Amino acid sequence: MNKILRKIRRAITLDEPGYYDMYLNKGERFFARLYLHHIRSIIKEETAGPLKLLDAGCQTGRLAIPLAEDGHRVTGVDTGGIAVHKAQQHARNAGVGLLLTEAVPSSLPRKCRSAGALRLIRADLGQWLPKQPAESFDAVLCNEVLYLRENWRELLQGLIRLLRPGGLCFISHRPPAFYLKEATGEGKVEGSYYNWQNRDELRRIYEESGIQVLKIVPIWLLSRTVNPEQITEEQRELLFQEEISAADSGGDGRYLLVCGKKR
Repeated sequence: MNKILRKIRRAITLDEPGYYDMYLNKGERFFARLYLHHIRSIIKEETAGPLKLLDAGCQTGRLAIPLAEDGHRVTGVDTGGIAVHKAQQHARNAGVGLLLTEAVPSSLPRKCRSAGALRLIRADLGQWLPKQPAESFDAVLCNEVLYLRENWRELLQGLIRLLRPGGLCFISHRPPAFYLKEATGEGKVEGSYYNWQNRDELRRIYEESGIQVLKIVPIWLLSRTVNPEQITEEQRELLFQEEISAADSGGDGRYLLVCGKKR
């Protein structure tokens, strides 16, 4: 009965006690900073001016909101109603304007629904991607999503289809080394994971899909032995600098971020 009541409350209030908010969580903000460092660096090297950008699987906006703050026109898509609702709240608090869509609850304050740099949509990617015009984005992000989906190849091709020629992609995958470390370190692998790829496999997959791989960088390499939530701001800054320095070491982190350019 309690489970049913929680579902009813979640549907009505678009909230849930204990919800894992990746925008607010200190550890996730640390990892978002790693992603953003590499994303911003390549955007600066490869493009000029604001981009029309898609964040597929945006959760509560840990990447979408900072990129909108950078001046990009960001579309964030997530299947979770709570995630989209909280992303709207975080964007409003950050001073990022929101573009009203059919997925935005009309109960939000009017100032939060004015035109701006961030559009948030609640949708399943498998259904949403095929309905969008081809070559309609300058860059696409999809991080910590595809390894959870059985139809990851279909989703990957759908993301690439939306990229204009010369457009950039930033997509993370799980390396097999992660699962080996989990199994040998804890004796088990938690969760449901449907795929994993090493660097060579990722290069082949992307090159065959018409993407020039610019670089593949590990995310959460050294910090697997340190919980960023449980250290001070000063220690997190030192850890961040160490992670960036180690990014070109060729090691595998919890994720491998593929940074590519569509031919």
